[in-house]
Amino acid sequence: MALSSFHNGRTISNIVGNDGLHRADVELISGKKRLATNAIVTVEQLFGRPGFSAAWFAIGTFEDCDGVGAAGDDIRIEIAAGCDATLFPAVDLTYTITAPDVAASQPEITVRDNIITALNADADFIKSWKAKDVQDNGIVVVESIHRAEIGDRIVAGDFKVTPTGTTTTTIAFDTVVRRGTETELVRSIDDPRQGILGITGSISIAPGAISNRITVDAMDGVISDMSVNGSVTPADYRIEADPVFDQFFTQIRLHGTDSGIRFQRFLGRNSILTNGLEFNIKSDDLPVELDSIFSTDDIKARFSSLGGFNLNVQSGNDHFLGIDDFGFITPVVIRKQGTFATDDFIQVRVQDNLSQVSDLFLTALGFKRVT
Repeated sequence: MALSSFHNGRTISNIVGNDGLHRADVELISGKKRLATNAIVTVEQLFGRPGFSAAWFAIGTFEDCDGVGAAGDDIRIEIAAGCDATLFPAVDLTYTITAPDVAASQPEITVRDNIITALNADADFIKSWKAKDVQDNGIVVVESIHRAEIGDRIVAGDFKVTPTGTTTTTIAFDTVVRRGTETELVRSIDDPRQGILGITGSISIAPGAISNRITVDAMDGVISDMSVNGSVTPADYRIEADPVFDQFFTQIRLHGTDSGIRFQRFLGRNSILTNGLEFNIKSDDLPVELDSIFSTDDIKARFSSLGGFNLNVQSGNDHFLGIDDFGFITPVVIRKQGTFATDDFIQVRVQDNLSQVSDLFLTALGFKRVT
């Protein structure tokens, strides 16, 4: 139990045992007086569910990753199509082991890298997936670029890796889903930035000083207001790579004003859009897809499903704000200019006549880092 008293403007509590005789003492530790205890503290490992579906396989086994056989052997990777086979096509890629692969000092690492390169260059694969490695291991990770259920392939056999000859592989799962994983220090098996707990001194993408925070509007080169006529010549509004800084955007906001904003149409217009606002994002040299927007309903239910939607109906123009929040998944990363052959960017394309909309903006919020 605890006994309290008041002294010099402070409340003092003493913790005593049930017999009322034994009192807990304090020790001066690191400049602070702390409760003395010899109890063992148990830290429970949390389980998280990443926002992106993933699966992986090893060349050989996960214990040795030593499965490269002879030149001419094949490794075939197959991933089932999504609900719309046009938007999310099936993947069927075969990599053939070469003599240089076999002769490499670490054959499994060489083959891993070559498979990743081949997958990330495959037209069907990059519509839905990105391939990554696990450092110092012959493991290939396949991760969806689409958040939530869109990236799931839940039927057994939707993910297959088939070797030929003396080459061997081991898949962790035959489905691609958002798996519950122990967070420990990091959530992702190969990307510490996706973890819940930080790692002191080794990861430097968390926001630091307030001066590093940025708010950037998409612009057509001159203006940021997207209430223009793009029905004849589409108008592109972009957030470009910075010449010095890497930019990490945790939110993308679509906001503006219009008279009589309503649902089942686009803002204050009398109809939905014909062609829609089209988003095109290249982050860390990989595509990030967002659904096109045709109506106010799309802004609320699709664009803002992870961040929130707000509509203020008032005299004069109404104001709306839709937030796509990437902060708890992984930021949209726009690397500095020259990092890749084609710089990263965020783009929204206006393809309808929006000149009657009072004003419309796309704003990204995040922070910047020199790397």
